[in-house]
Amino acid sequence: MKKYIFFVLLILMFAVSSVSAQEQAAGNGNGYGGLIEKSDGTLINWGNGFLSASSSIKLLPGSIDPARSKALAVRQGGVESRKKLLDMVLSLPLDSRRNVSSLIKDDIKSLNSLRGYVQNSLLNTAVDGNGTVAVTSSLNLRNGLSSIIIPPTLSFQTGIPPTISGERGETGTELQALESEENGYIDSSIYSGVLIDARGLNYKPVLLPLIYDGRGVGVYGPFAVSRESVLKRGLVTYMTDDKSENLRSRVGNFPLKVKAVNTHGTSRSNFILSLEDATKVRAVLKRKIVSENCSVVILVDKAAGAANNGESADSLDEEQSQDIDAVNDDSEIQEESLDANPTDHNQQR
Repeated sequence: MKKYIFFVLLILMFAVSSVSAQEQAAGNGNGYGGLIEKSDGTLINWGNGFLSASSSIKLLPGSIDPARSKALAVRQGGVESRKKLLDMVLSLPLDSRRNVSSLIKDDIKSLNSLRGYVQNSLLNTAVDGNGTVAVTSSLNLRNGLSSIIIPPTLSFQTGIPPTISGERGETGTELQALESEENGYIDSSIYSGVLIDARGLNYKPVLLPLIYDGRGVGVYGPFAVSRESVLKRGLVTYMTDDKSENLRSRVGNFPLKVKAVNTHGTSRSNFILSLEDATKVRAVLKRKIVSENCSVVILVDKAAGAANNGESADSLDEEQSQDIDAVNDDSEIQEESLDANPTDHNQQR
């Protein structure tokens, strides 16, 4: 019995944190100054790719065995927060038309990999003075997780820019000729990255946005970089603080600064530049060090705007919700999949 109590206390001492893991991780590291979205106990930092989900369990008053009661609460909170984190990952918007679940819902191997990845997410626990145990599970989008949710079947580094109209985009030679006629030459060697100022625009952050020029031809997106670079760094980062040192760590000290003139797409997730600015951005992206490191930052307002077309946005959200439900039903990604004995947790309700 003594060994059991010691073991339980050891687990609690290891897990308890006096500072919320969400706020701490969101404000530290490469994510400082990044766009942060919170919803129903979940958090995503679009600056550093930090994801977290929290669950709070109220301890039963007057428990005969307080140590065991806390241990069960931690266990239950872990199951619930990881389930919430899984749903959050599945609902992440991949681009303006699709979310993660819509791409991997029929891929059992990817679903099992994602489930295992979430099950091994980091847990942090805090106990307040009112007897409530808060458990936070967290992951980072970069590398391991992104390799699961951004499938290799997507096209990267094709060199063929998409168009808003859906017609074939110009080749590199054609673009070079057009840009030379319209805007002349710029010295791209002086720029260390690209900073797109989209403040004041309606937008929705996504993992793989597209940047277009005024003709509706792609300037930057998955077609311009390798999948390996995207998995490691993210295609772009969304920042809210233009003076953040972490912004500089992404685009360097001398980024090309351009202003987005509009957004595009059902969820307003893509950005449009003027023809002149698009020419400059293309020139800078030809620098290998810029494209390989995805040295592109989108500067946005702190609160993401809703899509202009409310009905379209609602329709998209409804489709995404249906996809997540289908994933949970078909692949049994339930609380039971994150814990072998979920029935014990009901004791803490």
